[in-house]
Amino acid sequence: MSTLSPRMLALIAMATAVSIYGGQFVSVRFGLASNLSAYDIAALRFIFAGAVMLPFFIRAGVADCAGLGWGKGIALVLTGGFPLTVLSNIGLIYSPAAHASAIQPGMVAVTATTLAYLGMGARIPGGVLLGFAVVLSGLAAIAIAGSTGAEGASTLAGDLIFVVAGLGWGVFTWLCGRWQVPSVVGASIVSVLSMVYLPVYLLVLNPGLSAAPWSAIVFHGVNQGIMNVAIGLLLWTYGTRTLGVATAARFPPMIPVLGTLIGIPVLGEIPSPLAATGVVAIVLGLLIAATWPSMVRRLAKFRND
Repeated sequence: MSTLSPRMLALIAMATAVSIYGGQFVSVRFGLASNLSAYDIAALRFIFAGAVMLPFFIRAGVADCAGLGWGKGIALVLTGGFPLTVLSNIGLIYSPAAHASAIQPGMVAVTATTLAYLGMGARIPGGVLLGFAVVLSGLAAIAIAGSTGAEGASTLAGDLIFVVAGLGWGVFTWLCGRWQVPSVVGASIVSVLSMVYLPVYLLVLNPGLSAAPWSAIVFHGVNQGIMNVAIGLLLWTYGTRTLGVATAARFPPMIPVLGTLIGIPVLGEIPSPLAATGVVAIVLGLLIAATWPSMVRRLAKFRND
């Protein structure tokens, strides 16, 4: 009986993680269409994620915020926790899931990579800049599609929200790298500390979960809180560790593709030609930025040989 190699298992893990992340925006959009509010879905995310990650947080140490320190922990929550989750959910009220799945990963990649190079005092390679330029052209195409009404009168507002959320998560990604935050530690900090949102939700934001069916609560809680935070993170970490950063970096461009494709049958959201062109440009730009350094190294090795 044959068994899968570690590399094949890692490829399957990365593909599964990308599918989870590509579908998360569709899941939120579906919940919003099912009479759950943006605040309800965010609450479910952190109820489930907080409960799952609390033991990891406690084991890592409550006194010093899982060993990271409370100042850094709060910074991670503000850039990768409940504020941006709520903001992104609100954006999905106005814009299709395809826009979110393209704009947010694109902005995360551009922001985190730019900050990383600036933090090292290094010049951003020309090929990476080219990739970023293609990503930004895709963002512009999606924005124009929204502003002209092709996707709905208020779509541009949602797209701008996705830009802000992507910037924030880009800073979060950069901070995790700069501070060498282990994935499980980062997830536990964000999940547990984001539970501070729950009292605000209950007291101020007109909670609607009491009227929601249990099937919706379980589905969105498991999808948002467990699949995206716990399982997706573990699969992504395993895949990156096994395949290496260079190979793993080629998977994020698939998130916009899957988000768009999943949204068509589930939500009936078919992008306009201009918006679809923008999604394709973002995917192409991310691929260029992700693969350029390895292509340069291979070219240099070929010349030396």
